[in-house]
Amino acid sequence: MHLKRLIPILCFLVFLGLTAHAQEDDKSLSYIASGSSTASFSWDDFSMTLDGTHQEIAFWQDRSPYTNLFTGLHFISQDYSGEDVDSSGNKHMLDYSNQSLFFSLGYDMYLANFAHLQPFGAYGAGTSTHQATHTASDGTVTPYEEKSETADMGIVGVNLILELTGKLWLGYAFNYFIENQVVKYHYTDATISPGTSQTLMLVWSWERSPVKTIDPRKNFLGF
Repeated sequence: MHLKRLIPILCFLVFLGLTAHAQEDDKSLSYIASGSSTASFSWDDFSMTLDGTHQEIAFWQDRSPYTNLFTGLHFISQDYSGEDVDSSGNKHMLDYSNQSLFFSLGYDMYLANFAHLQPFGAYGAGTSTHQATHTASDGTVTPYEEKSETADMGIVGVNLILELTGKLWLGYAFNYFIENQVVKYHYTDATISPGTSQTLMLVWSWERSPVKTIDPRKNFLGF
């Protein structure tokens, strides 16, 4: 990842970390998310879009009821594939996947007593795997060896979570990925750039549900 693209997200994370001083017990939740994602593959003057999937598990998200800031730890797996033909008649094919563990910091805005709007930033590290094939206009096929590399990545995104029941909530997430991975392709360098993803979230709240008590002074008719 280029440093100049990483600096804004690192500053955002540091700011939230310095201000996240809870004075009460945190509110916790976990979630799983699944949806679609896109990436791009660029080589010389040629660029093509890769379509993919986004799978995510949030092990925990702890939210301070005093500051409404939250921290989280989540695992994201993405798989992409695409093919296209350039202006010279050469065909390019690419398969790309990434699995990373992310730490996130964000702010929870509680709306209308049932909705959570959560802008956040995240930074993660993991492994990526890519395999490309170049087919020249004359039919010559050049397959490139599958390679796995370590990679770091930033995310700027927003979650919208709706409280449907006391424990089980639903949500929607939009993520923008900050990453440019340079790979060797056809005697020069190419760039793989994860773009955006949209997912549906199934959320489990770990907050205690209030227990209603029975007033012994009242009978079952309420008098």
